[in-house]
Amino acid sequence: MFSVKVNATSANLSVGFDVLGLALDIKNVFTFEKSDDFLFTGFEKKYCNKDHNLVYDSYIKVFEKLNIKPIPVKIGFNGDIPVSRGLGSSSSLIVGGVFAANHILGNPLTKNECFDICAELEGHPDNVAPAIYGDLVASYKIGDKYYPNLYKVSDKLKFITIIPPFELKTEMARGVLPHELPYKDIVSNLSRIVNIPRAFLDGDIKLIMDLFDDKLHEPYRGKLIEGFDEIKKLCNSKNVALCISGSGSTMLAISYDYEILNDLKKFGYELRTPKLGSGVLIEEE
Repeated sequence: MFSVKVNATSANLSVGFDVLGLALDIKNVFTFEKSDDFLFTGFEKKYCNKDHNLVYDSYIKVFEKLNIKPIPVKIGFNGDIPVSRGLGSSSSLIVGGVFAANHILGNPLTKNECFDICAELEGHPDNVAPAIYGDLVASYKIGDKYYPNLYKVSDKLKFITIIPPFELKTEMARGVLPHELPYKDIVSNLSRIVNIPRAFLDGDIKLIMDLFDDKLHEPYRGKLIEGFDEIKKLCNSKNVALCISGSGSTMLAISYDYEILNDLKKFGYELRTPKLGSGVLIEEE
């Protein structure tokens, strides 16, 4: 038996739409044990089968890529990443399945090759990249291959996840986005995203706040999150940077301390203070 531990992720980071992702040390843990048939434990009942389990789908994908008969396993799940809240819960399932299959086969694929499979399954790399590599990752694609660029994050930065009690499905969050955007909005985002890695490396909150001025998705998705504008205004008044995590509904606040926690409590949302996450971890049981 072995376990695969996968961190939560906060993608987009305001102006980094479908490109940037940050790892947070909220974890989903998957266990795998060879078995006579595929079995599932710890999942909701509706996911305890081969037809509706994303970990299984991702696990099988590796065997298909390598043209090898799948090795049956018992898959266990212990989850701490909130579902459909913009913290990469579905990405963790994909990463867990792909890396488990590679491990049980003796690691025939490199980490980057596993990343390609995960990004292909997810459809974009901004969540799976930090889940795999940790820290802050900016990814791009050429042809069918994805490339991650890893950046260190200053330990001066503190993170707060503000988690509403309602789900926001990615399909709905993408559905509110416009099909066309003004050229000036695209230029505005480009001028900011290029400076994000430096801001995180230096731990420069003032610069992060200046850069967190997205024009592509937050103006539209923010309307789906009750209290977003008010929370943003509060954070800005306290020199705290705020963005929507992934496609929402979670918001990510970044500061030098946790003093704003008391002010945030009035919104009634779940508050967590995760540290920066590391990459995917496999441990023998």
